[in-house]
Amino acid sequence: MKRFISIFFLAFVFCFAIRIQAQDYARALKTPAVYNHYTLNPFLINPAHSGFEQNNRLVFNFRNHWAGFEDAPKGLTLGINGSPAANMGLSGIVYNENFGVANRFTGQVNYAYNFKLGEDNRFSLGLGGSYIQYSLDSRTITDPLHQSTDPIINRAVNGQNFFGADFGFWGEFGKKYRIGITLPHLVLTSLDNEIRAKDTANVFNFIGFAGLIWDVPSYRMTIEPSVCIRKISDVPFGTDLNVIAKMLDDRLTGGFTYSFGPSDSRISFLVGVRVEQLRFFYSYDQTYQTFQNYNGGSHELTLSFDIGKNAKGKKKEMEAEAAPMPKEEIMEQQKK
Repeated sequence: MKRFISIFFLAFVFCFAIRIQAQDYARALKTPAVYNHYTLNPFLINPAHSGFEQNNRLVFNFRNHWAGFEDAPKGLTLGINGSPAANMGLSGIVYNENFGVANRFTGQVNYAYNFKLGEDNRFSLGLGGSYIQYSLDSRTITDPLHQSTDPIINRAVNGQNFFGADFGFWGEFGKKYRIGITLPHLVLTSLDNEIRAKDTANVFNFIGFAGLIWDVPSYRMTIEPSVCIRKISDVPFGTDLNVIAKMLDDRLTGGFTYSFGPSDSRISFLVGVRVEQLRFFYSYDQTYQTFQNYNGGSHELTLSFDIGKNAKGKKKEMEAEAAPMPKEEIMEQQKK
């Protein structure tokens, strides 16, 4: 395993060197997809979480940002996450976003290597590669303000293509503490020969996550507080304070998020339900900016389906069923 970690580290250094030399194009385009529900499916923002939960899950996510405002951003995500082999995780994400006349399409594949250090400490290193296309609607051409000779607009209508690479780390300590680090778009370079950026400034992208899993068995509840810090492109640092409560053996979920930063502050409320392998989550958030007076807040929906567990997951279930019953439960049954 030491050899693999060494190879992975060298690959990381190589990618970082490429990123320093790569030419950036329109720094604002670097911003990854915006999710409120990343705490439920961390692989959406961290490739290292691929296969970490040792089950196979299909995820559908829809986010309606600034509802009721004309041409406001709308994002649609389809993802799949699984662990096809021991110590290996794979995930795929297809993302499409529309913002006014601007469109963004992303297809991403993530690979993760999961390993253990001790009985209760699990870690993962992940790499993600993505194809990104930015384009403008054809109605841009018919806009009265558009000049037919404008080469930038005309080229943007046809689409501009990029390759991006992400690096991630995820760890769980003592089955209680969680930490994640993501470097989104560590590499971002144009795939079009005729497009070369003039801006060569190095932009730092970072997402940090730290959380705690607190079991309350007397109430059949798990409380998961967490904090997430983002620094994407030239946008100032932003921080999310999250609290998620999973009740009745994970059948009901409630959550609250308070986000703050130099440019924005908002609150979000989350509710969810699980029926067998099907999970449904909904959240609503609104900002403290004046712009909130002109829109109906933001809505986000997530629908996920557990396709099936791998051999490790099934083995754990069988071991749990075969484990001896605690004395307290035996005494309760005898009383009945």
